[in-house]
Amino acid sequence: MRFRMLILIAVALALTACASIRVGRAPTPTPAPLKTQRPTFTSTPARPKATPSPTRPGASVPAGPAAPTQVPTPTPIPASPTPTAVPASPTPVPPSPTPEKASFTVSSPGVTNVRSGPGTAYPRIGEVQQGQKYEITGKNQTGTWWQFNLNGQTGWISGEMVSANAAAKNVQVAANIPAPPAPVQPAPTRAPQPTSPPPPPPAIFAQAGNEARNADEANFNVVTFWGRLGQSGSPAIGGGYRFRISAPSGSGEVAFGNEWQDAYPGQGAAYFRYNAKIEVPRAAGGFRAVVVDGSGKEVSDVISGSLIDRTHDVILTWWPR
Repeated sequence: MRFRMLILIAVALALTACASIRVGRAPTPTPAPLKTQRPTFTSTPARPKATPSPTRPGASVPAGPAAPTQVPTPTPIPASPTPTAVPASPTPVPPSPTPEKASFTVSSPGVTNVRSGPGTAYPRIGEVQQGQKYEITGKNQTGTWWQFNLNGQTGWISGEMVSANAAAKNVQVAANIPAPPAPVQPAPTRAPQPTSPPPPPPAIFAQAGNEARNADEANFNVVTFWGRLGQSGSPAIGGGYRFRISAPSGSGEVAFGNEWQDAYPGQGAAYFRYNAKIEVPRAAGGFRAVVVDGSGKEVSDVISGSLIDRTHDVILTWWPR
């Protein structure tokens, strides 16, 4: 900066001298250069100084060197830091589940007895209620009774009264199963005195007729049992009663109808009415007929008789007693 100012002063003096020569004036003695104070340096960029105007009009002033323009130093932009890779968190290993303990929940409604051993012959030591849960400590040899702790006592409960969890299948047989109690001898009882059986109740229907008809020639291959339940001139009796037959060639059973039916109509003396009919192959021998109710109980007198090889009709009648 000092050097630059000295150059400018020198140029100014030279221009002044030249001007004096041109106008015919004596040269002005050059004054001694004054001591230039040292300028204080600042960081402010120097502005270009204007060229001083000549002292006289029309005087040419040589151009001095141009002040260099201070280029501002660009502020460096810091590079973005490279992101540091964050290590992936290791997948946490779940803790091992705590093994489930064998237990049961009382499922029987109401109150359930607790025994001192695995069986109903053992004494009762307490009771539990539906919904209560207990830890299983053992089982019997067949796995039908569970051992557990009931208020400080070893108790047993039937597996049919509770619902055990899945861990119960791994329960071991208890080592301290008590011995079964001695059976209680029942007090001797007096043998009942024999009594005569009560007489059977009288049959509802009494026998009122038994007629067998035989053919003159052997041209019938079946024998027909005609059942009649009810008095002549009265309505037929059905009501769920049944007609049962046992004969040498077979047996049968049918219900009595509520209406009378005609047998052999238009044949004079052969005509009669009935409300049940059973046919079996014709064969000689004895037969048995009876009326039964819906449960199969006999409710009439038994009608029995014999058949010959020519018998083709047997008419059996019962009336209400």
